[in-house]
Amino acid sequence: MDKKRYIKDLLWFLVFWGAVAAIFRLVFGLGATTNLSDELPWGLWKILNMIAGVALSTCGFSVGFLVYVLKIERFKPLMKPAILVAFLGYGSSCAALLFDIGLPHRFWHPFVFWNLTSFLFEVFWCVILYFTVTVLELSPSILEKYKIEKLAHKLHKASPVIVIIGISLSSLHHSSLGSLFLTAPLRLHELWYTPWIPLMFIISAIGGGMFFLIIAKMFYARFYDPESVFGKDFFSEGQNVCSLDGTPVKMKTKIFGEDMNMLGGLAVIASWIMGIYLVLKIYDLFASGSINSLLSGTWESWFYIVELALTAIVPIILVSIRKVRKSPRGLGLAALSGAFGVVFNRLNAGLFGFFRDASDVYIPSLAEIALSAGVVAAAALAFLYISSNFTIFDEHWKERTVDKGIFRSAFDSISRVWLSVLHNGLYRVSLIGIVVLPVAFVFMYPPYGNDTDDTIKPAAGVDTERKVLLIDGNNSGVKAVFAHADHQERLGGKQSCTSCHHINMPNDNSTPCYRCHTSMTEKTKIFDHSYHTIAVAEDKGIGGLHPENNSCNICHSKNEAKTPYNTIKCEECHEQDMNLSADMMKNPNFLYASGYMDAMHGTCVKCHEKNDKMMDPIAKRKLSDCSTCHKENESTKLSAR
Repeated sequence: MDKKRYIKDLLWFLVFWGAVAAIFRLVFGLGATTNLSDELPWGLWKILNMIAGVALSTCGFSVGFLVYVLKIERFKPLMKPAILVAFLGYGSSCAALLFDIGLPHRFWHPFVFWNLTSFLFEVFWCVILYFTVTVLELSPSILEKYKIEKLAHKLHKASPVIVIIGISLSSLHHSSLGSLFLTAPLRLHELWYTPWIPLMFIISAIGGGMFFLIIAKMFYARFYDPESVFGKDFFSEGQNVCSLDGTPVKMKTKIFGEDMNMLGGLAVIASWIMGIYLVLKIYDLFASGSINSLLSGTWESWFYIVELALTAIVPIILVSIRKVRKSPRGLGLAALSGAFGVVFNRLNAGLFGFFRDASDVYIPSLAEIALSAGVVAAAALAFLYISSNFTIFDEHWKERTVDKGIFRSAFDSISRVWLSVLHNGLYRVSLIGIVVLPVAFVFMYPPYGNDTDDTIKPAAGVDTERKVLLIDGNNSGVKAVFAHADHQERLGGKQSCTSCHHINMPNDNSTPCYRCHTSMTEKTKIFDHSYHTIAVAEDKGIGGLHPENNSCNICHSKNEAKTPYNTIKCEECHEQDMNLSADMMKNPNFLYASGYMDAMHGTCVKCHEKNDKMMDPIAKRKLSDCSTCHKENESTKLSAR
C-alpha cells in the first residue's frame, strides 16, 4: 500500500473542491458564499490562512537567525526546509487573502495607492517583500537542478544578507498583525486584549514556527527518508536469554535516526521561547486584572486555558523529559501541540474573542471551509513536489524516482481500462476532478441555498390614483390591503406622514418602506459609512492624498474608540433635508433597519392594538386581527365559525 498515493488523492480532492468555492466566491461575492457579517467581518479565510498561517511560517526567519546570526551550524540542514515552509506559508496566505478582500480585482491598489496611516498597509508590504525574500532564498536549490550555477552561486553568497532582511521584515509583519487588535479595545474580550499583544504575537509565532518545522521534517521523513528520524531496528543475540531448545534469542533494539538530536535541540529552543511567552501571559493576566475573567468559568476562560496549555505547558513538559524528547512520537506530539496552540490562539484573538461583543456566533459556510482546506491542500502538494524533486531536505531525491508509480492502481481485479487509467498520475488526478467538481458544484452553488427571492418589491396600486395599495413584500402571495389615502386623511393629512414614514432619505418627503427595509426577515444596514467619510471630507474641505481618512474626528470623539455610540446626532447635519420622527430623534445613532415583515407588523399592529375599541360592525372583529389587513385570511376565519 502506497500511503503517499492516498494522501495525494485526498489533497487533490480538497484542491478541486476549494477551486469550486473560489470560483463561486469571485462570481457571487462574499455575502452569498460566506457567513460573515458587519459584526464579525473577519472569518476563517482571514484568521486561519493569513494570521495563523503566516505565524507557522516564521521558521524561515527564526532558523535563519540561528544559523546566520548566532552561527549555530548544527541547524544548517534545516535552513532550506525552513525556507520552503516560509515560501509556501506566505504564498498560500497571499492567495487566500485575494479571496478574502471585498474587491479582489483591486488587489494591486496597495502597490499604487499608499495609505501610510494603516496597519494593513504596512502588513501588506512586509508580507509581499518577505515572500519575495523567500523566493530569492529558495531559488538556488531550483537553479542548481537546471544547471544555472553562476546565478545560484551569487544568490548563495548573498544568502546572509537576504536572510537578515527577511528577519527584519517578518518581525515587523508579525508585530503589526498583533497591533491590528489594539484598535478593538472595546470589542475584543479582555483575556486576549492587551497592549502587549504585538509582542505576544511575535514570540508565539517564533516558537510555533519552530515546532511546525519539526512536524514538516517528520512528515517528509515518514514517506521519503524514514531512517533519518525514525531509525531502524537492530537485532542482537541476548547473552542470558535462550529459547526452549537452548539457542540464544535475538533481541530487537530501536535506534532512532541521526536527525533526532538536531530536531530535539530545536524543540528545546522552541520550548524556552514558549516558556518566556507563558511567563508574559501570566504576568499580563495579573497586571491587567484579567485574572478574574480567567477564573469566571465562562467558555472564554476555558478556551484561554486550553490555548495556554497547548501552546506552552504541554510542549514544555514533554520536551523537558529527555526520554520523550529523544522519541519521534513524543517529540512529534510536543511539536503538534505547540503549533496547534498558536493556531488556536489566533482563532481566539481573531474570532472567538469577538462573539460576546457581537452577540452572535460565527459558523463558517461550506464554501469558507472548502476554500481554506483547498489552499492548505495546494500548499501541501507543492511541498511534496518541491521536496521530492529538489535538494531541500537531502540529496537522496536524485537516487530515486519518487513520483513514478505513486498512483499505481490497487484495483487489480478491475478491467485493464481502469487499471491503465489509475496507473497514470495525470489520469488519476483528472478522474478525481471529474468526480469532485460536479458534486462540489451541487453542494455549494449559492442560488441553491436561496431558492426564494427575499428582495422587497414596491407596493402596487389597486387604483390608478394609488389611494389603496396592495402590499406583498417579496411576492410570496401573503398580501395586505392598505387604504393609504383613508389613513392619511384620518390621521391628520400630509402632516401625519412621519407617523409611519419615520425616516426619509435626504431631500425626500416620504421615503417608501422598501427603500430601507430591503429584506423580508433580515435586518439591513442603512448607514453607508464609506459614503459619509467622503461626503464629510468634501463638505468640510479636507485635503490630502486620502482626505476621507482624516474626516473621522468630524463625527466621532477625537480621543475615543470610533463607535456608533459616540458620534454626533444625525439631525445636526440633516435637520433640514430629512424628516425624522420623534422616535428616531430619541435614537439618532441607528444603523440597521429591521426586516420588512417586522417593520410592517411593528407599525401597523401596534397602532391597531391602541385602537381596538373601534370594532368593525359587519365582521365584528378587532382592528388587530390579521384579517383586517390580510383579506385572504377572512374567508378562512369565517368558515371556521
